[in-house]
Amino acid sequence: MNTNISHKDYYAGLPEVLILTYPELTLKKDCYLRIALDNVIGTRWDIRISKPAYKHLSIQQRALVIEYLNIYIDDKNVLLSHYMISLAYRDKI
Repeated sequence: MNTNISHKDYYAGLPEVLILTYPELTLKKDCYLRIALDNVIGTRWDIRISKPAYKHLSIQQRALVIEYLNIYIDDKNVLLSHYMISLAYRDKI
């Protein structure tokens, strides 16, 4: 896996693919990022990492965000499971 992928490639490109892959979901680009970031960090990402996240992730965290976003493209069940986890971290369920 290439962990040197640019901000544009993984913070803009992969969420855009997800929007096209799952048009029936009402999630926006930043929602897909939030879901992946929350699941990488293990809680609300924005209480553990300064904004913008892409500037403050470790190489390992960045690689896992990229991996999760790619998994979501191929596996809607993982996406929905991570979505529910993210909502729970945020006291939305």
